[in-house]
Amino acid sequence: MEAVARFFQEGGTWMYILAGVSAFAIAVMLERLIYYYIRCRVNAKMLLTQTTRMVRNGEVEQARQLCSKLKNPLAIILESALWHFQQAEPDQEIQNAVDEIALRELPKIQRRTHYLSLFANISTLMGLLGTIFGLQQAFGALATADPSQKANLLAQGIAMAMNTTAMGLIVAIPCMVTFSILGAKANNIIEEIDESSVRMLNFLFAQRRQ
Repeated sequence: MEAVARFFQEGGTWMYILAGVSAFAIAVMLERLIYYYIRCRVNAKMLLTQTTRMVRNGEVEQARQLCSKLKNPLAIILESALWHFQQAEPDQEIQNAVDEIALRELPKIQRRTHYLSLFANISTLMGLLGTIFGLQQAFGALATADPSQKANLLAQGIAMAMNTTAMGLIVAIPCMVTFSILGAKANNIIEEIDESSVRMLNFLFAQRRQ
């Protein structure tokens, strides 16, 4: 703990700004991880199999209730398709309703992930700015300070430069790694939703023609 405290103290004010950026980044990471791995966690193939089997057996209402209980984007879209199918609406109306729900739900999947890339860039630039100020302090000490204080001021300036650079990278690297992981997860969820919704619509349209 003493080393961490000294690390922050030597880095100056920039360290606390970077710590604030880190706090916001951690909040976004946790919120998105919970959303992707808890709220959006669903076995799409199993859900599709269960709902299509119920519809085939004439249990459209039960299939709707199954979807409404899950409250994730895929289930919400499937529930909308089943409700409009239950109302005996034309195929195009069902398609339009599903597209409308998808336009509302799919952006939620990618919401806030772009902030991680922003935080990574901000922390890198703030660390660089702290480095510049630290080097200015160090070279200023060589030029104007009392000879007895030069070594101390030079060490403080170099410490600020190095610590702010390190802190900026400490914040930026996890942000970029998490941004890539969450971005890939979001794309997988969206692709799964697109595939499942198309399969459901094709199934419902085929059921109507039978």
